[in-house]
Amino acid sequence: MKPKISVLFTALLVAFLISPLFAGNLEPLARAPIIATAIGDGAASDVLALVCEMHGIDYENILQLKPEDFTERLDSKNAPGTLFIAPGAMVEGDLYTVCGVEEIDVGQEISRIEELVSIAKARGVPVVAIHIEGGFTSPDNDPRQSFDLLMPKADYIILVSPEGPSEYFSALSEETDVQLIVVDKAERIIYALDLLFSMGGS
Repeated sequence: MKPKISVLFTALLVAFLISPLFAGNLEPLARAPIIATAIGDGAASDVLALVCEMHGIDYENILQLKPEDFTERLDSKNAPGTLFIAPGAMVEGDLYTVCGVEEIDVGQEISRIEELVSIAKARGVPVVAIHIEGGFTSPDNDPRQSFDLLMPKADYIILVSPEGPSEYFSALSEETDVQLIVVDKAERIIYALDLLFSMGGS
């Protein structure tokens, strides 16, 4: 049985803050605390950290979260309830000042993310991708390799896009059956979190 649509959810739809693509199919999902990491130069986890800090949401942002550290946290008293991953471009040997990663090894980065997702799935922790869309102008800022890695393993995609989802993200959501939640401004990520948490019973 699908959960009832909340008043908040209806308001968001009316305001066009949430994409209607799969909105009616939302099921219970996210819960705090949140733990987040990034792929390559993905910057959205830093933005998410600011949003969570502003709204008092229990959150930890570890840009190079290691699988063994994730497992240790899951075994702790205040275990993470949701894993957020911010996809970004992965360019061999590049310097990512946003994420503080030097001389990135793409193979190791892929392995790290795959292990994190595998651990999350095994422990019943939902996985949410979060991305701030800025268009893909060159291989150096194209996150599609990261999305190919995450899909269809993620449970949801939160996309920040003033113009709404691009053809790429709309097609990705439909092809992988991963539900897409779209907000038009970074500060409105909180609406997506409120929605996921309320549907998840937190």
